[in-house]
Amino acid sequence: MNISWDLIRTFRSVARTGSLSAAAKELRLTQPTIGRHIDVLEETLNIPLFIRSREGMTITAQGSDLVSASDEMALAASTFERRASGFDESIEGLVRISANEVFGVLILPKILSDLSKQHPKIEIELVVSNTATNLLQRDADIAIRMFPPTQNDLIARKITELTLGFYAHKNYFQNQARPAKISDMRNHTFIGFDRDTSFIEVARQLGEEFERSDFKFRCDNILTHIQAIRSGLGIGVTHEGLAKNWPGIEPVLPNLKLPKLDLWIACHADVRYNNRIRLVMDFLSEHLKNPYTAYAA
Repeated sequence: MNISWDLIRTFRSVARTGSLSAAAKELRLTQPTIGRHIDVLEETLNIPLFIRSREGMTITAQGSDLVSASDEMALAASTFERRASGFDESIEGLVRISANEVFGVLILPKILSDLSKQHPKIEIELVVSNTATNLLQRDADIAIRMFPPTQNDLIARKITELTLGFYAHKNYFQNQARPAKISDMRNHTFIGFDRDTSFIEVARQLGEEFERSDFKFRCDNILTHIQAIRSGLGIGVTHEGLAKNWPGIEPVLPNLKLPKLDLWIACHADVRYNNRIRLVMDFLSEHLKNPYTAYAA
């Protein structure tokens, strides 16, 4: 039985996304093409892979047994692509970078502009997400992260440490006293997360127990936190290097030291085969040593 990798790739995408339309978007194919691929694969294997309904595509028991094998094939295909693409000695082609919202929106555009001027034949795709991308499955070629990678077969460099602090606009304190200690935040509009519990865990390290209800303004989008601080809505946590650029923004509890963020850059170990990815990684590593110099308020 000779089954095309295109059919297996489509099967894997539909299994992951749960719909033909989502798989079509992921693979950049049309929805009818995705449907035909599944039909051909089911006919070739002579087994039902999905149950079709208005709610989407529900994978069958037979289909579930094949998902891990399709993942292994995707990993092998990704390795083949990485190594094969690296044989080209010219510095041109696509490099896919992933970063969180703060770096993807506020920091990287200026750095990538400088990169583009020096190497105009390099194409950049930027994935902006606070969810870690899977470098092994080539969701990205290079990842900029606030934590050390845990996957095997990755090369990672710690670039620098980022200092955080509490900040608010001076207008916020026109009619109320400044907090003298972290527990006083309960008497203020404290900007925090909705579902994310990371700051609650950091506060616990500082000896203070906060609950979700202690944050009078809650949002899981970090860029919204920044805009809320800058607009005078309340007190929030952000990067010291960013806050220094914002008129009217003042530190709150400046003597309280929050845990620093480690800035890492990571890529697959096969980068040694690929000149353009290695070049972009080196460029980013150098320019992210002082990342806030690339920020334009």
